[in-house]
Amino acid sequence: MARAPFTAELSEALRNTSIVKFMLSLSNKKWCLAAPPAETVSLLEGGLQLPTAVATLLVNRGAMSEEAAKDFIEADLSRLHDPFLMNGMREAVDRVIRALEQKEAITVFCDYDVDGVTSAAFLTHFFRDLNCAVRAYLPERQSEGYGLNSEAVRKIRESGARLMITADCGITGVKEVALANEIGLDVIVTDHHQVGEEGLPPAIAVLNPHRADCDYPYRFLSGVGLAFKLAIAVRNGLYSAGWPKERLPNLKRHLDLFALGTIADVAPLTGENHILTLHGLKMLSITAKPGLVALKETASIVGNVDARSVGFGLGPRLNAAGRLGKADSGLHLLISKDLKEAKALAQELEVTNTERKEIQEETVAEAESLFRDQVDIRQDRVIVLASEIFHPGVIGIAASRLVDKYQRPTVLIALQDGKGKGSGRSIPKFNLFRAFTDCGNHLVQFGGHAYAAGLTIKEDQVVAFRDAMNEVGHKYLSDEDLIPEVRIDTQLDIEEINLSLYRKMVLLEPFGAENPVPCFLSQGVKLQEVKLIGKEKTHVRFRASQGQGRIEGVGFGFADVFESADVATELFDIAYELNLNTWNGREKLEIKLVDLRLAGDFAP
Repeated sequence: MARAPFTAELSEALRNTSIVKFMLSLSNKKWCLAAPPAETVSLLEGGLQLPTAVATLLVNRGAMSEEAAKDFIEADLSRLHDPFLMNGMREAVDRVIRALEQKEAITVFCDYDVDGVTSAAFLTHFFRDLNCAVRAYLPERQSEGYGLNSEAVRKIRESGARLMITADCGITGVKEVALANEIGLDVIVTDHHQVGEEGLPPAIAVLNPHRADCDYPYRFLSGVGLAFKLAIAVRNGLYSAGWPKERLPNLKRHLDLFALGTIADVAPLTGENHILTLHGLKMLSITAKPGLVALKETASIVGNVDARSVGFGLGPRLNAAGRLGKADSGLHLLISKDLKEAKALAQELEVTNTERKEIQEETVAEAESLFRDQVDIRQDRVIVLASEIFHPGVIGIAASRLVDKYQRPTVLIALQDGKGKGSGRSIPKFNLFRAFTDCGNHLVQFGGHAYAAGLTIKEDQVVAFRDAMNEVGHKYLSDEDLIPEVRIDTQLDIEEINLSLYRKMVLLEPFGAENPVPCFLSQGVKLQEVKLIGKEKTHVRFRASQGQGRIEGVGFGFADVFESADVATELFDIAYELNLNTWNGREKLEIKLVDLRLAGDFAP
């Protein structure tokens, strides 16, 4: 869905920015048209018999040779990297095999978001397949917080476990892993978050491609991706140790969990993630896991499951449980062996998701109110807001909403009893983890990625932290960086749009982070038969005409933009995605509007 237009206040601020030397679109955005090497596009077009537009899409996604483009399209599992290229993998495998041979109990400690619970579920299914005594431990968000904690480490050891494997967490748990070592609990850390300032935890093995000393070829695996890599390495190790092949698990059937966790965590769908997610979505479409069957049913997902179904249907339902401190329901659902139990858990998640939406709207409303009172959009580079009304489980989503609306890195902090738990989201030109590092003297702890990170802070440090973040913002962000971009893959005449082009385009699926849904540009377009649609009449349906080309389209949230333009007489340049509408067995292509501008105002 296209983003809603900026507020009038922000629009005016942008237009008064002296550095902006180009016209903005009607939604106050700048357009960036990719300019891939023409000779490379021509090479792929001729060598692979592809339309120019599809060859351009491949080059834009880094496929600079016929071989690379073919690998991208075919996404063959044989193209995966050897898991033993990851630093620490041999030590991890040796320790797991020893646990299996000595029949030791293993506990998987996980984070409470979708990536965390799918990581734990993946390893649980894997160890069950090996007839290993395994249990998963998931911290309670409110009382235990994020990541490893000392109380949990002691509980796990007291339960009889001799080996603990962290899933999607643990990289900053230096003290907790040291404690585990003291009380006789071996630890293997699997985590894809950034390494903290204290360095690596003293574990048996630390599997993290972001380690400075790790030369693994692909650095963007999600937490469940690292779980998969560990599992496939253990499987290979067992085979080398003489285990018969029929005793070894078929890991491909657990790729449904890989796809779910990777998409929900918004990991880049490139390289290994692209290959494994493609196969994972196929498995998710036919999965027999009771939990996933029940979850798909409550989300009304039937037939083939695509990335959008995961991102907007399955993922939010699982995430809701973790956000409201009920993540054990999501984990139990994913590892359930009984369909009746799974359906009950899925219904419980449905209720929780509804509750999450209500709390989320309250948090967003409070954030908007504080924004109006505390933020100077002309001066502030970073939005930092704190409130006791904020719910710590939904502040990440609420921060994303403000980022989309105001094009500023945003940190929301939920206050309680003099302490604050914060969650931040960022924009392409601002590394949030680096910014937190620069402002670390105001924080109790923090962690995360360039675009998403979390923190703990004392309430009396919030104002100082806000000032420090804005200093960092002024250091790294220009005025132009604060203008939202529409990234366009290539120009297309409307008469070129047909089902053949669309079917070639979808060979690049699954689309997601770093492999976005293709965005096209058509210039000098007439918009006709405009009709407001939706309950609130905030969306539009229209027909786009250019030369001999005609196609129907929809613009979500574009009613105000259309009403402000002279649609009857003007020509427009439009940025859009292609969408296949299937109804009663009939297929019809349409365009989904991303943005529009007056024709000829400025070069793309």
